[in-house]
Amino acid sequence: MNTEIGKIQAALADIENEESPLSQRLNEFGDVLAKIIGVICLLVWLVNFRNFFDPVHKGAIRGCLYYFKVAVALAVAAIPEGLPAVITTSLALGARRMVKQQAIVRKIATVETLGCTNVICSDKTGTLTTNEMVVREFCLFGDNPTRFLDYTVSGVSFQPTGEVSGMQKGDIDNLKNLRLFCESVVLNNQAVLLKKDDKLTKSGLPTEAALKVLVEKFAQYDNQNLSADPEAYGKFLTQNYQKLVTLEFTPERKAMSVLCQNLQTNKNVMFLKGAPERLIKSAAQVVLKNGEIVPLDKDDKIQILQKVKKMASKGYRTLAIAYKENCGQLDDYKDSTHPSHSRLALCEDLAEFEQDPILIGIVGIQDPPREGV
Repeated sequence: MNTEIGKIQAALADIENEESPLSQRLNEFGDVLAKIIGVICLLVWLVNFRNFFDPVHKGAIRGCLYYFKVAVALAVAAIPEGLPAVITTSLALGARRMVKQQAIVRKIATVETLGCTNVICSDKTGTLTTNEMVVREFCLFGDNPTRFLDYTVSGVSFQPTGEVSGMQKGDIDNLKNLRLFCESVVLNNQAVLLKKDDKLTKSGLPTEAALKVLVEKFAQYDNQNLSADPEAYGKFLTQNYQKLVTLEFTPERKAMSVLCQNLQTNKNVMFLKGAPERLIKSAAQVVLKNGEIVPLDKDDKIQILQKVKKMASKGYRTLAIAYKENCGQLDDYKDSTHPSHSRLALCEDLAEFEQDPILIGIVGIQDPPREGV
């Protein structure tokens, strides 16, 4: 009993069984009824005070007892004897209706408890939902920071089946920010897609797996001959990058980033993802569909945050995707021998490396409900 499990057992043993809502209301009704009947009986008894001395009773004491019996008889008559039968019948009818809805009723009292329920707290992930996160929507920037390119994505699992609305063949090359978006979500990602019995599963966080599955859905809009690798298209898009170091997620900065080297230009690039309110606040620029990088002002940020709020109102988990071309102290980072490497282990310094990113887009992710929920 001195172990942690023993303490839990002791706490459970101390829990008192609460009465059901119906029992509580019946007790309250009984108390009120008893008081009302008591007052009425007392009044009836006192009203007949003069009749206590009627000669027919042969004494005041007998008269008093006679009218006391009348008051008691009145009290007995006022008690609703049929109430238990009515309640039991009502509960039985309620249980019958629930059975028709394929509910299992173990105790008849639970029927009325459910009837008094205002809020039901239930486990969601994997119970009400499939626990297979999917990207439902994402938006990029069109001709200016407030003109959004909105896309909706179909599919309800980690299988890369589904379409991206509005996507055309060749868009991956025509839309410069779309290519950056794909590179960012693939490189800044620690999930792994695995093939098992002709079905894709994941190793790692479901949110990150959903981002990789999204990129694999883009393969149908490209004319590449790819291998059977579950991440074939993502690897094709990022083949010109080499990962150097990952700046792990921390709750304080609400973001995660990865520093990569572009093998074509030999320059370092940082790819970021995180809470939209944090990245939008720190971002100074956005990348448009033609690859042009333009500055962000205060009004632009307000409209982008409104876009995020609209996504979140649909029940989506929202993430902002960004990148940095000017990595400051990490511009010439190659490995752990770099002077700034020791600072990468300090959580308070990570936010400094991620300042002033270039915003690419916003993504909305959902854990789909199970069939029938």
